[in-house]
Amino acid sequence: MITEQKIKTSFIIFIITFLLCACSNASQAKGATWKGKLNFMHVTKDTMEMTYSVDVIGQKVFLNGYYEITRKNTDQVIFRLAVDELEFGHRDDGMPFCRIWGNVDESNIKSYLYALDCEPI
Repeated sequence: MITEQKIKTSFIIFIITFLLCACSNASQAKGATWKGKLNFMHVTKDTMEMTYSVDVIGQKVFLNGYYEITRKNTDQVIFRLAVDELEFGHRDDGMPFCRIWGNVDESNIKSYLYALDCEPI
């Protein structure tokens, strides 16, 4: 037999679950934008190599996008990145940064862009 108390309790649990799910989905970033410097960490099974002063046209990326990474102030494409993960944080000095992860040049090699003054979008 279902009592009025069980119905109220079930309703409250439903509302709380709904709100938690709605809030967690709303906070997931779909992309990133930055105003600071951009560098690229190319990772292989043997090495990790940072390329300083790179650029992505528009200074923004989105998940599942495919972006050409160029040397700063040139048209020279050095890598192509298929974005599949975003990581946001703050340095010790409070500066926001992000790592924009993805596979490089249609490979299974996971590398990342490192952007300063970066925000989720």
